[in-house]
Amino acid sequence: MTSLDNTNGKKNRTTIDRRRVLSACGATLATGLAGCAGLTGGSGSDGGGSSGDVEIDYWMYFGAQEREEMTALIKEFNSLDNGIHVNEQGIPFSEFLNKLFTAANSGNAPHVASYYGSYGRHLEPITHPIDDYLSNGAKNKYFDIAWENLQVEGSTYALPIDIHGKALYTNDSVLESAGVDPDFTDWNAFSSACDTIVSDTDARAFSFLNWKSGQAAFRAYLIALTQAGGDVVTGEPGNYQVAYDSEVGKQTAELMTKVTGDFGWDVPQFQSDSARVEDFLAGDLATFIAGTWSVNNFENEDGELPEDLSFSFQKPFFFPGEGDDVAWCESNSLYFPTNPDHSEEEKQAAVEFAEYVTQNNTLWASAGGHLPAAEAVATSSEVKNTPLWKEYGTIKTMYEMVSNKKVRYQPKTSIHINSDRFWGPFLDMYIQNTDVQSGVTTSANALKQALEQ
Repeated sequence: MTSLDNTNGKKNRTTIDRRRVLSACGATLATGLAGCAGLTGGSGSDGGGSSGDVEIDYWMYFGAQEREEMTALIKEFNSLDNGIHVNEQGIPFSEFLNKLFTAANSGNAPHVASYYGSYGRHLEPITHPIDDYLSNGAKNKYFDIAWENLQVEGSTYALPIDIHGKALYTNDSVLESAGVDPDFTDWNAFSSACDTIVSDTDARAFSFLNWKSGQAAFRAYLIALTQAGGDVVTGEPGNYQVAYDSEVGKQTAELMTKVTGDFGWDVPQFQSDSARVEDFLAGDLATFIAGTWSVNNFENEDGELPEDLSFSFQKPFFFPGEGDDVAWCESNSLYFPTNPDHSEEEKQAAVEFAEYVTQNNTLWASAGGHLPAAEAVATSSEVKNTPLWKEYGTIKTMYEMVSNKKVRYQPKTSIHINSDRFWGPFLDMYIQNTDVQSGVTTSANALKQALEQ
């Protein structure tokens, strides 16, 4: 493992004037499809900095609008004439972790790299804490829940770009045809509405999943499990015990499988990975669990939401049980990989860059469909005046859940917990390829084995 200490003797550079940084103008972006993690590739560098600039390398996995927004922020930062120049490189999301670990272990890591905020323990061996480099009061810039999620053993390992989460999308035209009130206050109200949709329309009522993947199943399952009073794991980070193979965990999985089974609200097939989005847009699916960023999948070829699509984004607090009404959430974040060639001056510059892009990203809301993690940005007029806040309510709903602490990050494990190795069985249960007992046991045993290694 590479050392976190700098040995080249360079002095720290002076922290840039935050008032000057925060007054910089935003860049206007073109529209297009975007997702929480998109396909990227190649270098986006604009040719290097001026002579004498501190050079910072940044790796990201964003695609489409998110890529454009982050690239615009980088160009804006590079234009500040503050003695720092950032070179960005896009890495396909599916390759990102492997490339980052390989680069860090070979002494070739970038200064800054994007990844999920809940992955702090997983990335801790190849990243360094940044508390000594943060500007005064930096902690107070961000929502508490996001900041707390980025702490590992009492140290700050990343800065959050956003807070994105999952809730319930409703196709209001389908609900209106069925005469259904979209105000789902509890399981009885929701299940009754779903039964009515099935009996009175040609649409399916509800999909537990928005995508054909184990990760999508895990995130939705976590919402229902928590509301049922269960947990994925118990204990403390570094000493977790798998807990969802309990009775409540199996009952929640059984509920999930009944959506495509006994309830008849969804079908146990996927015509494509994005079939549920396509069905929702076509009016063949009334409701489904999906992320704030999923609204970008609704856009047409011109990057606009279809005029004939009327939808809402509801808090998903209707699952049965006596647990906490919370939704799954995550944060795209900026980490700082270890590299023996990184000077103290470069480390300071990397954190200054990260503070800038996480505290000046008003367009991140419209570009990615995410709630910016800096509270002043999230509540700015620029964000509140977006259609996603005023008209469709996706960002507004997310803001309300975050402000009321009605969101919860997934466990901060030292392993790559989003792997299909653990959650593939939940997809198999949903599409009726395996029974609940076998599926939960297979998943839980795989996670136990990984946590024990």
